[in-house]
Amino acid sequence: MRQLVVAALQGAAAAPTIQSPGDWSMPPSKLPAILVRNGAERKASLGTNGQTQFNTDFVIEIRGIVSGSTAEVAQDALDTLGATIEDILLRDVGIRGETQDFPAIDTTTEYSSDGRVHFAAVSIALHFQIYEAFEPDVNNTLERMQLTVDLASPFDPNGTYPDPPFPDAIPPAPRSTGPDGRAEGVIDLDFSD
Repeated sequence: MRQLVVAALQGAAAAPTIQSPGDWSMPPSKLPAILVRNGAERKASLGTNGQTQFNTDFVIEIRGIVSGSTAEVAQDALDTLGATIEDILLRDVGIRGETQDFPAIDTTTEYSSDGRVHFAAVSIALHFQIYEAFEPDVNNTLERMQLTVDLASPFDPNGTYPDPPFPDAIPPAPRSTGPDGRAEGVIDLDFSD
């Protein structure tokens, strides 16, 4: 996702400097700049049935940095850059195609000055949610299966049969219900071909 975010920002020419992974400190000569890196990630299980499935929530951290001759100029430039970043990323077809939801966007701003140059930075934590499924590795293949039917009715109340398929399931004779130990039907399935 980080690569999609960077590609969207570069494609829209959102700033002269777009780096990822970027060092959060940037010399004034490279401003305005946008830095992108991966943040936290959390997988929430969708249950124990079937394949392993998650809703995965993760954060892409984006930092936009601008400078200006006054604090007001820097703040105005930062407002424009922050709005541009959000607009580009939330409208991008590639990002939307991979994303199930945008659960949150957290934004903080910082202002500082270094003599006559004023700096402003916006830190945007863009939360994404995607669906992930992991198929199990199947090392064993089903080659043969046998289905044996020993019905509860009809049954032989007095008979005892040798080698019943499920000896623990047969009540001893005389019995008042089945199964009785004799198979009423057997199906052999061969999947080896």
